[in-house]
Amino acid sequence: MIVLTDTFFTNHTPSKILLVILTLFLLGSALGYLLEVFFRRLITVRKWVNPGFMKGPWLPMYGFGLVGMFFLCFLLVSILPEGMKLYNPTGNLFGKEYVSGPTVADLIPIVLLTVMMIMLEFVAGLIFVKGFKVRLWDYSNMKGNIMGIICPVFNLIWFIVAIIYYYGLNPFVYQAFLSVSEYLFGDASSAVGAHFGTIFIIGLIYGIFVIDLVHSIGLFSKVQKLAKESGVVERYEKLREEAKKASDDAKKKFFDKLPDAIKKNFEEKDKKNSFVEKAYEAARKAVLIDPDKESTKANYDENGRPIKED
Repeated sequence: MIVLTDTFFTNHTPSKILLVILTLFLLGSALGYLLEVFFRRLITVRKWVNPGFMKGPWLPMYGFGLVGMFFLCFLLVSILPEGMKLYNPTGNLFGKEYVSGPTVADLIPIVLLTVMMIMLEFVAGLIFVKGFKVRLWDYSNMKGNIMGIICPVFNLIWFIVAIIYYYGLNPFVYQAFLSVSEYLFGDASSAVGAHFGTIFIIGLIYGIFVIDLVHSIGLFSKVQKLAKESGVVERYEKLREEAKKASDDAKKKFFDKLPDAIKKNFEEKDKKNSFVEKAYEAARKAVLIDPDKESTKANYDENGRPIKED
């Protein structure tokens, strides 16, 4: 039998806890969306894309991940032996009053958080690939990948994310959990009424979320079919190639007119950057099956939306 260690969980009704969970889910979904947008812009796709299945600024996988990591940490604090102290920098994390820095026992939650996120990524990827024929991410060019959905490199990234969450974010998420509850409902032992204005806004956001989900389920095939039939894709690609060529010609003409001293300065900078480029290429060869393949970019259309597979 699990003994709950915090009065918040024992004094609040399931409906109140559910509302706080829904709030954290939205927060995790929005923050995850921002993270993925910049990750794809700076590292993988190298352009601005909408990384999600839906049109709105949210990625539900990260919402589930935030809620799952929070409750997994709470569960471990509740079921592990009292003598096994876990990280507790504030002295009140999940109702535990002792203060503790990092310990060897922290490996248990960190490893389990990593496994949970890997499984969540695999299940979500499988749902989209098999159910909706859409690859929101593609690891098929990564060595050791499974169905292009998970791979060792990103498993390592999830391990790092688990460490960052456990040591850096978990105490703040716990405090946010309590603060949101107190804001919505007042203190657990008081008779303060619910903050219905905020609850209404949360409900409104979820209404938009559901409409977005329903609309997005049939969106990809319709958009791609229309683009192909109208010839938009072919015209766009031709215009993009012409614009790129014009831009390259303009840059070359501008560079040719520069004084020799400035040209020499650019050449020296290029030599300094060559080491970084070589290191980057070596890393690509170490983790990619085909370093010359741009598999990730091929998964997005000209509007930055995931392409539905045939």
